[in-house]
Amino acid sequence: MKKLMVTVALMGTVAMAQQNTPPAARTAQAARTAVQAAAAVKVTLAQDQIKATTVDGKTVENVIASPKTVLPGDVLREEVTVVNVSGKVVRNPVISVPVPKGTVYAGSATPSGERWNTQYSTDLGKSYAATPMKTVTVTENGKSVTRQVAAPVTEYTNVRWVITQLAAEESLKLSFRVRVN
Repeated sequence: MKKLMVTVALMGTVAMAQQNTPPAARTAQAARTAVQAAAAVKVTLAQDQIKATTVDGKTVENVIASPKTVLPGDVLREEVTVVNVSGKVVRNPVISVPVPKGTVYAGSATPSGERWNTQYSTDLGKSYAATPMKTVTVTENGKSVTRQVAAPVTEYTNVRWVITQLAAEESLKLSFRVRVN
């Protein structure tokens, strides 16, 4: 059995989007807004094991809360609960969670909706996109050709949700799945 090696008190970060901020002011504002966001939004992470079984020809998922041990190939759900504790509307919080070490992203992230965008990183959270791209070089007709292709999901290192706003005392649950190496 492989011990669950992914025990972190808070794996994610909270920041405020800086979409309309001039580049020169972003560094100072980033420090201020990260502190404000941390005070305005409480983020907790739960890690549960998902066991799929077949009952009467249908696949049924059982959730094992906070498993003590996991084996290679086991699927875990990383579930983030975001709560606005500020007493007022919080605009543009960004919730970012790394894929835990010893696992690979396995999909099923809470998808983009009307109130948030789901984005992924392949470079440890330096950049994000709805579909991260990577550069590959292939040989076509005897010539080397470089092009951008979608990165495989197994290369995702972080997941984040950019939320338009959270009402006072509002709570959201966001999640994604990983597979243990």
